[in-house]
Parts: sequence; C-alpha cells; structure tokens
Amino acid sequence: MRKRFASLVFGILLASCGKDEPAPGGPGSAAADGGPLSVILVSLDPCRSDRLTPYGAPEQNSPFLEVLARESITFTNCITQSSNTGPAHRSLFTGQYVHRHQHQPGQYMRSPYSWAGLMAAAGYETAAFTGGGFLGEGLGFEDGFQTYVSKDDNRNKAYRRGFATILPQADRWRAGRDANKPFFLFMHTYDIHCPYDLPEALQERFGAGYDGDLDVSALCGREEFDRYMQETRPALSEEAFRKDMDYLLEMYDGGIAMTDSQLGAFMSQLKADGTLDRSVLIVTSDHGESLGRRRPYLGHNHLWEEQLKVPLVIRLPHGERGGVVSQEPVMLIDLLPTALDYAGIELPAGVQGESLRPLIEGSKSYRGERLRISQYNERLSFRYDDQWKVHVRQGEDGQSNVKLFDLVNDPPELFSLFADPSRAAEAQAKLDELVPRFQQWMNAQKDLDALYAGQIILDAVSEEVAADLQALGYIEADDE
Repeated sequence: MRKRFASLVFGILLASCGKDEPAPGGPGSAAADGGPLSVILVSLDPCRSDRLTPYGAPEQNSPFLEVLARESITFTNCITQSSNTGPAHRSLFTGQYVHRHQHQPGQYMRSPYSWAGLMAAAGYETAAFTGGGFLGEGLGFEDGFQTYVSKDDNRNKAYRRGFATILPQADRWRAGRDANKPFFLFMHTYDIHCPYDLPEALQERFGAGYDGDLDVSALCGREEFDRYMQETRPALSEEAFRKDMDYLLEMYDGGIAMTDSQLGAFMSQLKADGTLDRSVLIVTSDHGESLGRRRPYLGHNHLWEEQLKVPLVIRLPHGERGGVVSQEPVMLIDLLPTALDYAGIELPAGVQGESLRPLIEGSKSYRGERLRISQYNERLSFRYDDQWKVHVRQGEDGQSNVKLFDLVNDPPELFSLFADPSRAAEAQAKLDELVPRFQQWMNAQKDLDALYAGQIILDAVSEEVAADLQALGYIEADDE
C-alpha cells in the first residue's frame, strides 16, 4: 500500500471529497428489434486525441476512426481522471474520481460496484479482453465480467499485448455467446504503448528518412526514458534531438495506424452482421503521452494536457446524430452513467460522472463551466473552465507546491503564472477564488467518499502480472 497516497492532504486542499447523489438514469433505449442495446467499450492505451485523424492530426494515421466519427458524436474536450492506466480505468469502470476509489499503482482496490457488475445484474453478458499489465487479472478489474481474458492463448512469455491476439479472442467469444442476450464488451490494447516495435511495413512508412541511432523498440519506461534524456540527450545537437523526437512521434503514429486498421476490420464484421446497429459503441483512451516535443519529457504520469486530453467517439445505433462534434467539457467518469442511461439501468449513488445523453440529444449544455479533476499519486489538478488550471503537488515534507496555468494564453503549460512577477498578483487572486470553491465541493462529498471507497486487494500483483508490467517498461508496480 502506498502510504503517501493514503495520507494525501495536498496542503491548502482538504482530502475529503465527493458529490451530491446523482439522479437515476433515464429510460433505456431499445434496438430496432425491440431488445435492449448492447454496449461496446474500446480503450486505446495510451492515445492522445491530437494524434488522431478525426481530431485534425497532420498524419493520416486513423482512416477507420475518421469514418467512424462521421457516424458518431465526437467529443473534442474530454479529459481523463488520471495519467496512469490503473487509476484511469478504475475511474472509467466506477464513474468515480481517483480520490474516491483510491486505486493507484501499488495500491489496488476492489470497488463496491463496477460497470460490468451493474450490467451483469441487469441480464447482460459481460466480457473483457485486455492487454494485461495494469489490467491483468487479480487487480480488481475482472469484477463483474463473466469472461475476462488478459493473456494470449498458450502464452509462454510476457510482452506488450495488442489487438492482433485480443480481437480474435473477442471474435471467438462473440461466436459462442447467447445471441438472444444483450452484452457489454470491453476491449483494451497496448498497441500504441511503448516499446514502439512496429511491423516492417509500418516502420518504413512512418520512419522514412530517419537516419539517427534511436532504437525505439528498446526504449520504454521511466528508467530508460530518463537515461536517454540524462545521458544521450546532452551529447546530441538540437537538430539531432529534434529528429529523434520526430521519429519517436512517427513510431507512435505508426502504432495508432496499426490499431486503427485492426479495429476497423473487427468493427466491419459487427456492422455487417447488424451487431453494431444494436449497440452503443464508445471509443476512448485512458490517457495520453508526452513525446519530447512540448517539453523534454517522455512518458506519462504527469498531469500535462497532452497526457490528459483523450479522444471520445460515441456511435449510436444506425449512426444516429452522426457527424456531430461537441466541445462540451466531459470526462472518462461520464461514460459509465452514459452507458447505463442508454441501457435503462439505475445509477449507483457513488457515481460522480454524468450521463452525456442530454448533451448528445441537445437538451443540456455546461456552457463551458464544469469542475473536472485529474490525479496521479501526489499530483492533482482541477479546473472549472478551459482557461484556468490549478496544479497541486504534495512534497515529501507534506508541503504543497501550487501552480496556476492559463491554458488560453499558454496552451503547452510552459509557465505557471506565479513564476511571472507581472502576473503573480493576478494568479493569487484567481487562486483565492478557485481554491475555496473547490474545498467547499470536496467537503460536501466526504460521506459518499467513505461509503464508496474500495477495499485494498492484498498481494494483488502476481508473477505473471509483474512480468507484463516489466515488458511495458514498468520496473515496479508503482513505477511509471
């Protein structure tokens, strides 16, 4: 258990948090045949929204998602609740902020309810096919799934698990399931995650012209990324370093292209047999990635925007409302209540997200004003609009370092306003406005936080899961 997280105070911010009980989900929608809608959830780990074609990426790396967006509602202002796979997916599966479910690397929790469990109780078949690692068996994510697969058939070694083996498993499950029952299917892939080891054709397409020495297939995880930055980077010219970072980004884009192609082939089968038009399809990501371009950093587990902004595409049956683009401020914790709303399943009081159905149907707008929180271990950020972002980091001495970013005038978050003497007074005034408001909200939630916090799973990381984590560049369970 991570003592640092368990005793987190964040200095000026109080550690008790939550929200008023949400209203139950609305009446469920039915498929064209009169039965309940199925739900398909896809998590592309770790995919930044700005690297996808439908979000305006310069590289045409995701033609399937571009076509899908024309049949879907595309949300351009979605953020994750954490920049780490485990806590982000626990927020996804519970609709809770990290401070409520308390699941972190090194502190694995079993929540009192789960997305899969709620749908299973309502008569849905539930199945998950994941990349393992932080979504391996034994870490609490399998709760509620009647089928949960996180390793390859006849597996004999650990490696980054992707759609090449995951989608055939999901296809076999589909072929053998009860076609008369609705289902909840979750699919998660590490194809976009480091190490960037692409098929030769994709390496040639995305890495054409690179003449440097960077071996991206052997570069992954905090230890190796830091070694590159601390040992290799100082010996490189600025031009050579830029070429390395461009190449890294190109290999990342290649992973997106591979994922897009495989997912497109799978979804074409679901569309051909009518499954897709009897389902709500949600495609998103747990978090993004820093790739050395905005700042000299590789990886995730910070709370910069390139790690928090994630894609969100929701396809309704028959492509209803297809092509709509929404700039509303939404989050991963909204996806569980959205799915339950369309399925007609009552929402647990512990859910902190809100159904996106009213936004999709045009009956509601946040008008740019909504509290959104992200957290990883000692780092926490919150915002009420698209301009002011408060970042708090608790030090080892218990003191908090507080930064305020102006995302309108400084989108890359290069300068905290407190570092600029000419804007320090403005920053303090803004902080004096935002922090008490946030404290009041947190204090109002402490009872539900206590009621819906998870229970610690002891000895959660098996040897097999530990091997998966190491293959993904995670030296220890609580490392990046």
